[in-house]
Amino acid sequence: MIKSCVIGLSRIGIIHCQSLIKLKKTQLSFVYDCDDKLRNKFAKKFNCKTSSRFEDILNQKDIELFVIASPTITHKSYINKLINKNKMIYCEKPIFLNAQKIKLFSQKIVNKKIKFGVGLNRRFANPYIKLKKLVHNKKINVIKITSKSLNTNVKKSISNGGLFMDKGFHFFDLACWLLSSKPYEVECEARSISNKIYLKNNDFSKAIIKMKFNKNIYVKFYFSRINKLGHEENISIIGDDFSINSENLFNKDILYEDYDIKFEDTYYECLKNFVTNNKSYLLEEGINAQLICDAVLKSANLEKKITLSF
Repeated sequence: MIKSCVIGLSRIGIIHCQSLIKLKKTQLSFVYDCDDKLRNKFAKKFNCKTSSRFEDILNQKDIELFVIASPTITHKSYINKLINKNKMIYCEKPIFLNAQKIKLFSQKIVNKKIKFGVGLNRRFANPYIKLKKLVHNKKINVIKITSKSLNTNVKKSISNGGLFMDKGFHFFDLACWLLSSKPYEVECEARSISNKIYLKNNDFSKAIIKMKFNKNIYVKFYFSRINKLGHEENISIIGDDFSINSENLFNKDILYEDYDIKFEDTYYECLKNFVTNNKSYLLEEGINAQLICDAVLKSANLEKKITLSF
């Protein structure tokens, strides 16, 4: 039985707590959050322990796995502490705020033989799995990916890395996964139309991104933090003689309260695959998505095409 601790008790952190309880190989032993009320509330709810000092939990020798679901701005500090203690780490995306330190960090993980996983849960959504199978061996010309959701909380956006890391990370990874490839060129046009504070913090509220992949395939992304309908997420794949829309693959008889609930089972599946795997899981893919995020932000700021190298 792998004794575990969840760091960060937001909606995603709570989902991970429930997954650890559900998994046969894990036990939720501790929860931690900087907020006293949250920490104590969910320790009681899940019948596990907590502490006001993270180091007290870190020094528990029998706690092997730590799931990081706190704001991205805190990830680096937690990851370094956990690596130094040789703990097993499962981290929600994005990994870091700055991808430039990713290679040094990954080398440290390899050297210390740390088992590290990245929460790229969208890969486990059944409609997207069906979509990938449907386009297998087909000649794809264009993939269009749209994600729109109302979010005027600039502070939260900044703490999670901004529009491209907070929203784009999953979708940049999905494009790579669907095509079994990585982009070699990105171009982004971004605007801050809802709040001037976004621009002051090097962030945006709306963006159109174009990426070039091998075999002359284009992937176009449309992201927006302005949407009257709540959250919209859609993938459309177009070829010479076919067109497939992910919306047609979801169960339309189910009304979802929000997108976290819509994809709730994927958080469980992704974490389960990490736990049952003998080595690091989706780490390279997470690093690639992080590098793409940085390239897109650079393109948005410089207003020009950026060439990618991995």
